[in-house]
Amino acid sequence: MKKLSLSATSLLLFIIPVVTLIVCIQIHILHYDLRSIPFIDGEVSISLIGRQIKTIGIFRTGFFLYMFFSIFFYLKISEYFLLKGFKNRFKFYGFLANFFLCIYILALGRDGSFYENARRLAIILYIASMFINHIYVVKIFRLLKFKKKTQFSITYLRIFYVIISLMTILIIIGLPWVNPLFEYPNQLKNIIEWNYFLLTIVFYIPLSFLFYKLKK
Repeated sequence: MKKLSLSATSLLLFIIPVVTLIVCIQIHILHYDLRSIPFIDGEVSISLIGRQIKTIGIFRTGFFLYMFFSIFFYLKISEYFLLKGFKNRFKFYGFLANFFLCIYILALGRDGSFYENARRLAIILYIASMFINHIYVVKIFRLLKFKKKTQFSITYLRIFYVIISLMTILIIIGLPWVNPLFEYPNQLKNIIEWNYFLLTIVFYIPLSFLFYKLKK
């Protein structure tokens, strides 16, 4: 039952943000004359899509729901790994990542340098936290696999490696943006932002299938 709930929650961690962003983008197309594929052209950022008058309520609701299931996921995966004999800090890391995301969402749409700096710092820390968390998940599953404590196809690990590698490339390309004094191309920043977040949530799809297979 625990594995099934982890499988379902992992899938929701992909579906909820995707649906939220698709709805917000459609509202932009209808009301704000958006003609852009942000993953490719970077004309708009995720925050711009989310902070408009007609979208901010939907955006915040969707991502607060995402945060709820994310915290639930980290609590459950921590318990799962403990049952397999691996002490971990997923409960702490899960709360930490979602704390940063919460600050970002609450600061979204508010004017002033304080909120702008809060959003910038929160999203940087959220990106770093999720990168570490995903690597941590893969590391423990790799140990479970090679210590023969859990049986699953090595294909899952290979998929995780590809996702983590792509996330790493995007982080390296986007790293200069961390420095506020560096004039980073805005469109490139947006392209990296959209694609990095996509990889962050795509990670949960093979994870969902992995847990579903483990329950059998």
